[in-house]
Amino acid sequence: MKSQALILSLLLLLSSAPLVTGIASSQNVLVTNLESNESTEQPTVVSTYSQAVRSALARVSDISQYSSSVLDETVSWVAIGPTPVGESLAHLNGAWLVTLSAGSGLERMLSMKEQGLVESFYPLVEQTHEPRWIPNDPKFSDQWHLVNTGQSGGAIGEDVNITGAWNTYRGNGVVIGIVDDGFDWNHPDLDDHYEPTLDYDYCGDDGDPTPASNKAHGTAAGGVAAAVGNNSLGVSGAAPMAGLAGLQLISCSTTDVREGGALSHERQSIDIYSNSWGPSDNGMTLSGPGPLMLAALEGGAQQGRGGLGSIVTWAAGNGLDDDDNANKDGYANLRYTIAVTAVTYKGEQSYYAEPGANILVAAPSNGDGESITTTDIEGSGGYTSTDYTDTFGGTSSATPLVSGVIALMLEANSNLTWRDVQHILVETSRKNDASDPSWTTNGDGHLVSHKYGFGVVDASAAVTLAEQWDSKGLEINASSGMSTVDLDIPDNSGTPLNVSFNVTDALHLESVDIYVDIDHTFRGDLEMILTAPSGMQSILSTKHEDANNNYADWRFSTVQHWGEDSRGEWILSIEDKGNGDAGTLNEWGLVLYGTERDIDSDGDMLTDANETNVYFTDPFDADSDDDQLSDGDEVFNTSTNPNSADTDGDGLDDGTEVLINGTNPLLSDTDGDGLDDGTEVLIQLTDPLERDTDGDGLDDGTEVSVNFTNPLSQDTDGDLLTDGDEVLQYFSDPLTYDPNADEDDFYWFADCNDNDAEIYPGAPERLNGLDDGCDGQWDEGFNSTDADQDTLSDFDEYHVHGTMFNLADTDGDLLRDDEELFVYFTDPLTVDNDSDGDSFYWFEDCNDTDANLNPDAQEDLDGIDNNCNGVVDETFFETDADNDLLLDYDEFTNRSTDPFNPDSDSDGLLDGEEVLETLTDPLVPDLDNDSDGYRWFLDCDDTRASVAPDQFEQWNGRDDDCDGFVDNGVDRLAHVLQTPGNRTLFINATGVPLELFVDLDLAEEDLDGLELNVRWSRNETALGTGPTLLQSSLDCNSPNSTFEKEICRSEGQTQGYQYTATVSDQYGSVNVTWTVYYQVWLPEDTGATTLIEAYSVAIGLGVIVIILLLVLVLQRRRPPEIEQISVEPVQAFAGVPAAPELDTIR
Repeated sequence: MKSQALILSLLLLLSSAPLVTGIASSQNVLVTNLESNESTEQPTVVSTYSQAVRSALARVSDISQYSSSVLDETVSWVAIGPTPVGESLAHLNGAWLVTLSAGSGLERMLSMKEQGLVESFYPLVEQTHEPRWIPNDPKFSDQWHLVNTGQSGGAIGEDVNITGAWNTYRGNGVVIGIVDDGFDWNHPDLDDHYEPTLDYDYCGDDGDPTPASNKAHGTAAGGVAAAVGNNSLGVSGAAPMAGLAGLQLISCSTTDVREGGALSHERQSIDIYSNSWGPSDNGMTLSGPGPLMLAALEGGAQQGRGGLGSIVTWAAGNGLDDDDNANKDGYANLRYTIAVTAVTYKGEQSYYAEPGANILVAAPSNGDGESITTTDIEGSGGYTSTDYTDTFGGTSSATPLVSGVIALMLEANSNLTWRDVQHILVETSRKNDASDPSWTTNGDGHLVSHKYGFGVVDASAAVTLAEQWDSKGLEINASSGMSTVDLDIPDNSGTPLNVSFNVTDALHLESVDIYVDIDHTFRGDLEMILTAPSGMQSILSTKHEDANNNYADWRFSTVQHWGEDSRGEWILSIEDKGNGDAGTLNEWGLVLYGTERDIDSDGDMLTDANETNVYFTDPFDADSDDDQLSDGDEVFNTSTNPNSADTDGDGLDDGTEVLINGTNPLLSDTDGDGLDDGTEVLIQLTDPLERDTDGDGLDDGTEVSVNFTNPLSQDTDGDLLTDGDEVLQYFSDPLTYDPNADEDDFYWFADCNDNDAEIYPGAPERLNGLDDGCDGQWDEGFNSTDADQDTLSDFDEYHVHGTMFNLADTDGDLLRDDEELFVYFTDPLTVDNDSDGDSFYWFEDCNDTDANLNPDAQEDLDGIDNNCNGVVDETFFETDADNDLLLDYDEFTNRSTDPFNPDSDSDGLLDGEEVLETLTDPLVPDLDNDSDGYRWFLDCDDTRASVAPDQFEQWNGRDDDCDGFVDNGVDRLAHVLQTPGNRTLFINATGVPLELFVDLDLAEEDLDGLELNVRWSRNETALGTGPTLLQSSLDCNSPNSTFEKEICRSEGQTQGYQYTATVSDQYGSVNVTWTVYYQVWLPEDTGATTLIEAYSVAIGLGVIVIILLLVLVLQRRRPPEIEQISVEPVQAFAGVPAAPELDTIR
């Protein structure tokens, strides 16, 4: 049974891979080809073996797994094949023991395989085996659920077959979360691998799940799953090295929030959530998870374990005595959970174990007087006072047992998804209680029961399959949607209410959810059955004593249809089997889950997916191209194009070629005769399988396309010569009757010229370019004759040179033919002349039209080869006739100067000086235009005599001394005239304006080259531009500017103010400055109270005026506050705007 399960699982792996991704598609194509090849090709020895044997053979024949030393030392080999190559081995047909010398075995076996003597081989390596791992825990012998030896009177082997798995896997690295009423994590048989950072108490809202003394359920469940094994203490769990994390939840009343929190707690670290709890099992409770809990489970499936999905096991329930059904537990019937029921130590249904279409597997637990031995709370609390209990049971014990087995599976393959785990359990669980009538075979060949699911979990088979498991494809679903029907359910009518939905999507089913909304006053009367298209029925509810109302928005689920094809009509039957109560089916709907199924709708041996995605054929038409061959036959057998009726394009359908003509549908010309098969069959009526239909020695294609003969007649022209003889032997025209046209007694194909009676075999040879004697040679005998004695053979003169073989000078130019050919290399057929009469033939003369040009002429400096030696003017290469430092040939050829005149441009400079020293043009005179003693190339301005290398720099904007710098070293200040000339001024600020002026002492032409500008500033504060600065006298009674206010605040003489005029041009600048001291008089306050105070200021001013007048009279000049200067108008700044008046500057 175990091997059958393994084989079945492998086959299912191959048949159920979906076409979801490109990789999945490729795998499906490969599988399809393998299946078809097995059915159409000659079977091999290996192909006759079972899948299990083939799998084992593939494993041991992988030579790469053996070290080179092992292969070298191996002398015994097992060979598989039809040819006896050694001693026949028992048990396996076609297996031979081959003994070879050490070191040569592998090479010999590979050679036999290449020769086709063997199909496969492997080294017969000696192995050592060890006893199965059995823990040394004292109470292990009581744990019949792990190893049942009949120690308690039960059936031997009615256990989870775990010891074989323990040899390799014990749950290392896997964490099981025990969601329960607490967990005694200090228990010495539980603490070795406990994960204290992952536990939590959702009742106390803290990190310590230690239970109350009367709450031992979770501790017992944890011991069943993963009590530490081989530690000489108590018991062993199913996964004795797995980590444990206690999640205390049900020791208090739960909420949707708490449940959702517990089932999503540390979902990246906790791999398995083991749940031995649920709603009441009294047969009258219909309860399930809230939205938060459901979302947590969905999130765990999608995100847990890094996206592989959290594994959730759930106790199916202990309510059999109350006719409860596991499908009334909305936790246990979720597709995300693995519903676990219980069997006794005899493998039979435990007295309490609820049935249900949602149950996936069963596991041993208590019943028939025997219970489960596991851990208990330490001390006096719990079930006993001995730290262990032997009274644990129910589906509460079966569930953590399955959790432990799953931990072994995850250690064997950490890449398993939550759905992979369910698949493996389905494939490997064993049929128990074989005679029980609940067992049935579903539409995919699975044995399944409403009591036991797919049977008792088998740990060894599960981990073996897990090791080689390829993850299932993407989960997809098909949904009917919710249908509002409002149909009455007849009261105990004996006839069920049937509603149905036709599913067109092809799925490999995993689970089916059935949603109903039913109004009924006694729901226990209702029996509900889901019938699949396969005829397989899932019993969702049976008549029982549940007096409660309604199935309000309830979801049933079933795994009974695992692996079946989803397509077809699904029928939900609802029958009222009690009296006095009526009901209504308001709504219902189906959601089917699984993977995409490869189907073959048209039966052409190609799956619809492959037809659609790989071959692009019509999945509903077995012969997409209507060529009489099915698409599958074309793909797998004939290798033709299933989308083209004529793959090789020869005019014949593939089917006609294969089924009627026997021609190759992949080769347009099967017999290789140059005619495609269609042309032969439909037009020429020749045999497409025979290259030469008429047997005349010519291929049909050659006759039709090349010779145009009749491929059905050996002698097309009726001349008693076969077409093949005419074409291949006589080289005659097979379409023309063959006569002797020239009547020379030679048939045309024996005569080399049947049109000339003088040409025939044996005729005398003539020098005429013809084979007169028909011996395959022409003009033979004339190679050694020279009739005209010109040293040329007659044959060469006639055939090669075209000269007359009986005349020595064919062209009559007094040169013999052989001299012209081999001495002068001229044409002996053309007269050679001396046109210029200089005694030299044209081929000796470099110019036969000029008598002055010949090999005897003297060379002149004229650019011509006068003496015909191939060199021009060579006599003048090294001469300098005019002694101008330039060679005559260079002057004449390259520079165009006069080689006999030392100064070609008559500018007083030798041509050589100009070329080599001044680097000027010797053909253009070099002048001194401004007569300053410097030629133009030495002068930077040859139009101005004042500009020359020996001139002094002036302030004029020009480079006077030609040194590359303008106005460098010029003393600009020497040319600036400032007015007043006195640079220190004392001014009465309130009575006299300030006027400053600058001018330049420069000539007009010097000014023309300058871009002049004057900027004024006072104490570095910009005032304006222009040659003149004018500042009005101040009115201190109403000062307008900051400056005026500053001056007016002063009494007496101010500090000196520096006025600067900056004169600049484009090449430099110069500053001139004046220092001005202001004198300020302020009137006294008019509010004086005495006469003297009132007039004291006026009196004082009068005295000062009198004194000043006296001084002026004596000095005969104006007062010293300002110096009046008369100047000429300033031309230098005529174009420069005047500076603004100072009283307008802010």
